[in-house]
Amino acid sequence: MKTKLDYFIRTYFYFNKQERKGLVGMVLLVIFMQIANYLYASFLPLKMSSVETVIWSDSLQIEVPSKNYAEQNNYRTYNKRNFHPAMPSVYSDSNFHKKTKPFRVVEINSADSVDLVNLPKIGPVLAGRIVNYRERLGGFKSLKQLTEIWGFKEDMLYDLEGKITLNTSLAKPVLLNSIALEDLKKHPYFKYTLSQALVNYRMQHGPFQNLEDLKKIKMVNDSIYHLILPYCVIGK
Repeated sequence: MKTKLDYFIRTYFYFNKQERKGLVGMVLLVIFMQIANYLYASFLPLKMSSVETVIWSDSLQIEVPSKNYAEQNNYRTYNKRNFHPAMPSVYSDSNFHKKTKPFRVVEINSADSVDLVNLPKIGPVLAGRIVNYRERLGGFKSLKQLTEIWGFKEDMLYDLEGKITLNTSLAKPVLLNSIALEDLKKHPYFKYTLSQALVNYRMQHGPFQNLEDLKKIKMVNDSIYHLILPYCVIGK
């Protein structure tokens, strides 16, 4: 049994001369660090005693055990009623009770870039794109339209839930029987080709009688019809 134990120790715990020196050096270094840490911890309170400590007796309710202890350890207790205005503002109540900015829900169809930048995950560039796209549309009819803007991801709608609202009555309608081609082609949903087809139909067949007449235009399929329908009004 002893022979096997000796063999095990020599096999798995054998160190050559150089390794033994390194091991001894490491142990001595650890011991030195522990002693240095102990001496530093013992010296630090003596050094820190020269630093004046300010205690708020009313706001923080910190009590000094005794007057002699406070004098020996260089403590000063300030009462807010006797607080001198020349004291640094770091000791004022504002540093203990930070004011929070009041929350305000943003209405998307009337908000400016500044309002939009205050929303989470919306920077100045994206805010500018939202305002620009809103102007081209004439206003949003659905919050989901925000995802049509480059850089606005769908999951951002979940982050903005409860922080934004939409007043669809602020969106401008497209008056099918009176809008000019130059104005209609600026709309992201109509563009030039559909705008030209709509104006040509109006010139050939007269004013639109109802919204179903839009389906008589050859290029208006069900998908396009439901896309433009929220904006379309017959008008005069």
